[in-house]
Amino acid sequence: MPVEEQTRFLQELAEDLNSKNIRLPSFPDVVINIRTALEDPTCSSERLASVVRTDAVLVARLLVAANSAFHNRAGIEITDLDLAISRLGFEVVRNTAITLAVEQIFAASEHEKLKSAIKEIWGSSLSLASMSFVIARNAGNINADNAFLCGLLHEIGRLYILTKATSYPKLLGDPESLKAVQDQWYASVGKSIIEAWGFSSEIAESLDDGDRVTSAGGPPSLVDVVFLAKLVLSADEPTEDDAFADPAGKLNVSAETLPMILEAHELHARSMRQSVGG
Repeated sequence: MPVEEQTRFLQELAEDLNSKNIRLPSFPDVVINIRTALEDPTCSSERLASVVRTDAVLVARLLVAANSAFHNRAGIEITDLDLAISRLGFEVVRNTAITLAVEQIFAASEHEKLKSAIKEIWGSSLSLASMSFVIARNAGNINADNAFLCGLLHEIGRLYILTKATSYPKLLGDPESLKAVQDQWYASVGKSIIEAWGFSSEIAESLDDGDRVTSAGGPPSLVDVVFLAKLVLSADEPTEDDAFADPAGKLNVSAETLPMILEAHELHARSMRQSVGG
């Protein structure tokens, strides 16, 4: 691939970042309305259900989630939305709605050459979201629902770069160069998108794990959760080096707890694939 084309692409990407012109489709109204409703501390199950009922697809996905093995250990089937919301909890309803919206954003590309790469990023995002969730829940001192969102949105910058590359056919046709660009830029692009979507700075900052440095004795953070989740998913066996040991110690992940975490991840990931696809 000519160096000139990659240089032009990087210059345009840098200009997008500097001008805060990083854009993906906005969330559908139902997601915005759910987030608005949950900002009210007096929000009831009935009120939330009334918002959810405006989107038939989301209703169906929540019923699937409520009856999944992860959320329905007793095997008692639920067909009523109000009961499904009670079983899942408000945060799971919110995250399922956001996940469905992100899934639709991933599926929106009409570029035939991108389908395989987008599917791979989406599958990786769902898996990372589930692993981040179970690690945070196991730790007990990190919000597991926020950890799920961190994992889900962690690679959204890769999607933006991939779709933008459709205007640069030589770059798009050079997987090695394209991956190098994604590896270098996805975190900065992703933070810009996450902030534009109105998520907290804590979630945006969870992408800062490339040059992660932890302070001795410092409290665990969402950065630690996502960093450790990526290590666990990429390793055949848990490693004993400092990169693994430091966040693992903070988050109560050890040789004894890891099998339980891996099992919970598989169960949660299967539940998410059933309810939102992927």
